[in-house]
Amino acid sequence: MNLKEKKQSSKNVFQGKLLNVFQDTVKCPDNSIATREYIQHCNAVCILPFLDNGNILLEKQYRYPFDEILYELPAGKIDKNENKENAAIRELEEETGYHANTLEYLGCIYPSCAYTNEIIYLYVAKDLVKTKQHLDENEFIEILEISLNEFNDFVQSNKLKDAKSICALQFYFSKMYNNKGEVK
Repeated sequence: MNLKEKKQSSKNVFQGKLLNVFQDTVKCPDNSIATREYIQHCNAVCILPFLDNGNILLEKQYRYPFDEILYELPAGKIDKNENKENAAIRELEEETGYHANTLEYLGCIYPSCAYTNEIIYLYVAKDLVKTKQHLDENEFIEILEISLNEFNDFVQSNKLKDAKSICALQFYFSKMYNNKGEVK
């Protein structure tokens, strides 16, 4: 069965600093016409940073849309003309004050494929060197150092609700362990 839709027209209904909203008309596989609204958003990176002692750096940050302080891994947008790896190293250092000498790609996710085209690239960072935190204007982050087991407990207890952070942990476990739970 052909599932692909064909764009007939596109209208930019909102242009912001961070995102654009589009309303497109599409032809469906059965030849009917439908409207699709979606958010065009820049791509981003999320980093699972391991200290030499095996602990992970985790952030606490207030998130306005939820009016909550959330736990998250370091993450941020990829700047125009910046490659993913450089963005991951830059964002990690800006937010945590640690520079990664080793960066391993885990995979990518589509955080909300029904209404945005954002892609988040997931990385593991190791061989960290303490530098200096360089937060963006109006960015306030508290850094925590927790064990991998504590991080997993945060997920299991729903204390950590951030999808990109949960996905990074799952990708990491998938690469580290075989289907019998043994280290690869």
